[in-house]
This record gives sequence, C-alpha cells and structure tokens, in this order.
Amino acid sequence: MVGVLPTGDPISELALENFVRQCPHLVWTADTNAADVVVAALHSPDTPAVTRLRKQVGERVPLVLVVGGEWRAGLHQAVVSGVRAVLPRCGFTWEAFTQTVRQVRAGHADLPPALQGRLMDQMQYTHREVLVPRGLTPGGLTEREAQVLRLIADGHELQDIGNQLGYSERTIKNVLYGVIKRHRLRNRSHAVSFAIRSGLI
Repeated sequence: MVGVLPTGDPISELALENFVRQCPHLVWTADTNAADVVVAALHSPDTPAVTRLRKQVGERVPLVLVVGGEWRAGLHQAVVSGVRAVLPRCGFTWEAFTQTVRQVRAGHADLPPALQGRLMDQMQYTHREVLVPRGLTPGGLTEREAQVLRLIADGHELQDIGNQLGYSERTIKNVLYGVIKRHRLRNRSHAVSFAIRSGLI
C-alpha cells in the first residue's frame, strides 16, 4: 500500500494521490502509518524538511521523494530518516515513478547518480574519520567483536579463540555477551548468523 504525505504542495499531493489511486500496480491508503511506502513532494529538500517527514510516518516505512529544487539535505540524515528513493521533478515520468515505488517496496533504493556519489563520499569519510579511530566497523561491531565472531563461525572453541587473540576465555564470553545484548540476539549461534547475514563478518 502506498501513502501520500502532505508537504504543503496541494497540487503535487493531489496529482500523486490520484495517480496512485488509479494505477493498477499500486494500492493507495489514507493511513500513511499502514503503508508499505510513503511518497512526498518536496520543493526544498533540506535536512529539516526531510526530518519533518520522518516524524509524520512510522519509523520503518520507506520514503520516496519527488524533489523540485536543489538537494540540500544531509544524505546521511536522509537515509537515517528512511529516504530510499529520490526522483527529480525535472524529467519526472509516471512510468519511472511507478517503477521506483515498486522497487522500494521490494527493498531496493533509487538515488540519482550525483547523490549516490555524495553518499559514497560521506560513507568513506565516516568510516575513515569516525569509525576507524574508535575501532568500530561499519556494522557497529568493534574489530575485536568481529574477530571473535569470525573465529566462532569457523568452529573454534572459546578457549582457543582466547589463546589466538591473547585474551582470557572470560573476556571472550564478555565480548559475545556485549554483542548479544546490544543487538538483542538470543545466543552465540544467533549472533554468528546475524553477523553473517548482515555482512558484518
């Protein structure tokens, strides 16, 4: 189901809503909190505007933005706020809109090439200047946590892992406990499975 957020542009909102209602591939809903995807038209795509959108919808609902002006929002904040696709008004087509909404519903993302490049630059900066100096990986694990999980995935016992890494078995258990608690996992096997599925190890 697709919802349309009010953003102070009634003409665009009405056009989006009417199209979604009539499109055979999309199902409109008035309840944006129950939607699979929420679309919104923004004339001034800056960080405050994107943050306001997130406050209007459920935390996990992906956003598709149709933007008219120059993109000025922080891309990291936009991603954190749930933006999964940005369609510039210039060159906009209903066919591209339908395809983008369907892709986002399937778990994909769609950003213009220029924004993709800026997002990659921001990710590199964050990795280099924020994560690495603090001993963190992009997935939020410390390097030690990642090492422990890799060795467990390879079938090593905790005592053996401690010997290899120069820690006591108790320290290895504490490392595991920290990962399990922080990510709300059930046990050691769940922690390894989570790390592998998430591409953290």
